[in-house]
Amino acid sequence: MNADFLKINLTLSKSIYMKNTLLRLFTIIWLSFLGFDTQAQNSKKIINSDLLTEYGISPKALDAALSTTLQKGEFTQKMEVSRTLDGKTESSNFYLIYDPTYKEGIDIQLAFNEDSISILKQKLLLKTMQEMHSFSRLSKENLYDEKSLKVISNEGNTIIISYRYNKSMLEPELMYAKKLLGKIYIVDGQLEKVELTNEAPIKFMGQKVEAENVISTTYFTRTQSHDGYIVKSTDQKYNYQKKKDRVEVIIKGTTVEYKDEDGVALSWPEKTKPFTLDSSAKTLTGSLGWGLPIYGKGARKLGYSLPRPIGINIFSHQQAQQLQFTDLQVGSNESDLVSLVNLFELEGSTVDQFTKVTMIKGDVWLLPFLNVMGVFGQGKNQIDGSLFLSEEVKDALSKLGWIIGLDPDDIPDYLPIQSELTALTYGGGVTLAGGVDNINVSLSYQFVASSIPEVNTTKLAHVLAPSLGYMTNFGMNVMIGAQGQFYNTNTKGFIGLPNDNNLNYQVNFKPIRWNFIAGLYVPISNHLELAVQSGWGQRRSLTFVFGYRF
Repeated sequence: MNADFLKINLTLSKSIYMKNTLLRLFTIIWLSFLGFDTQAQNSKKIINSDLLTEYGISPKALDAALSTTLQKGEFTQKMEVSRTLDGKTESSNFYLIYDPTYKEGIDIQLAFNEDSISILKQKLLLKTMQEMHSFSRLSKENLYDEKSLKVISNEGNTIIISYRYNKSMLEPELMYAKKLLGKIYIVDGQLEKVELTNEAPIKFMGQKVEAENVISTTYFTRTQSHDGYIVKSTDQKYNYQKKKDRVEVIIKGTTVEYKDEDGVALSWPEKTKPFTLDSSAKTLTGSLGWGLPIYGKGARKLGYSLPRPIGINIFSHQQAQQLQFTDLQVGSNESDLVSLVNLFELEGSTVDQFTKVTMIKGDVWLLPFLNVMGVFGQGKNQIDGSLFLSEEVKDALSKLGWIIGLDPDDIPDYLPIQSELTALTYGGGVTLAGGVDNINVSLSYQFVASSIPEVNTTKLAHVLAPSLGYMTNFGMNVMIGAQGQFYNTNTKGFIGLPNDNNLNYQVNFKPIRWNFIAGLYVPISNHLELAVQSGWGQRRSLTFVFGYRF
């Protein structure tokens, strides 16, 4: 019985195994017919390489698919733009000229016939050009996310690789690319095109575009004298809702001229004749940006990333420290000041000082490495301390206190000092800054005056802050350094008394010069910025800066 049962079991197992094998074989054939890659290529590990290298594609091609201005060298593209609204189509034709060696601050020019583009469109194109200037110079290379590379199809002579862009590498003008899905088409071992589609709503060309409504295709070709690829043509289509109407925009670009970084003209199979620009064409030029900072355009053309030149900031600073008295003198009216050092134990007498300053700060980058600023605002200074009486004074009060009705048991050990003063604060300063790669250094100097009307005095302070920073790939700067505060600790003034009398005073403290600082600078948007700085040591501080840059 057991032997028969075993034979039946083995027979069933073989039958099931054969059926499963045939089923799997049929499934593989069917999936291959449908175009699925049954070789499980993505499961293969690539050693000392990546998918782009394996197929002979430079990451620069994926940058160029996002914007042709991210190519190297100089080129001219014939552009055709059409816009359809409510069944009516408007079109414009012009030439886009990209030449980073043309003139300081000018990389991009547009050439067109005046009757083909209205004045209004010229202004819109100029604005677009200025944005293109910015990211064409500031963008880092290799904007794609290497981890996102994936073979999604390998059928016949065509391989399709999908990828995404790395949002931490994108400039603000290109941030929409983080929502794009890219597809690389390789035909017969050659890069044919890169197609981009938005998987989520984005702001594109100044418009809010819904998901799957942007399709950008960049076609590549090889030149006859160089290895690698250049952009042969581009085809962008997007549509958006404008009130009740649907607007469709089509932008086509065809490369008609290309020179390498040495100025050598290139040729490729699709280029049949030399290109010559019509001498009657009008040229529209757009600068890299502001006239400030001085030499800033040259710095941008060298690839340096510079902040916007003008800033308006709300500046809030608060600090706490404990000061020790070193001198105390008083006098009345025109009489000489009399020292009270012998009346108190100054070494044990301290005062806790808390200062809060709120100011408006304006700054301008005059040079790429030099920032000049001015501040104006109000400060509050709270003091809570103790002046300890000397033993001699307490003995004298014990013996003679009866004259003023003071009981020996009521003689205090110290006199409390409490006050809250308001100051008008103003000043200015400069910052020197520079960096290499992601490392940056800065040295900031500020001159600040605080006028205190309650005690009729003005304090002058010099603040010096050297720091070392690291700029992350997503724009946040992490810094550490020190801050020195230098001011005359000897404070003079007077307090008004009845009958036009004055109580003159002079107080001196032991200064606290330096403390350590650490902070973060975070760009919230293309214009808004936030900075937070903390200080520790004998002086503790906290600073917030929220600003807008033009």
